Amino acid sequence: MDSQFWTALLEIIAVNIVLSGDNAVVIALACRSLPPHQQKIGVALGAGAAIVMRIAFTAVAVTLMSLPAVGLIGGALLLWI
Repeated sequence: MDSQFWTALLEIIAVNIVLSGDNAVVIALACRSLPPHQQKIGVALGAGAAIVMRIAFTAVAVTLMSLPAVGLIGGALLLWI
């Protein structure tokens, strides 16, 4: 639990806050044409799905980043760019 850990944690929290704002706008746009009682359900389901998907995608990304070949391929792509 050193300062590097806390810095990384704060960066992840900041990125999640930015992405959550983007998700809120998209969910609101998707639910705007629903009747009022269905809007609340749509927003709740949309927010829940966004949270579940973010956790799942993070788990997949962490798993992929633990593979050495992914780092090599990513480095080669950066050199190409």
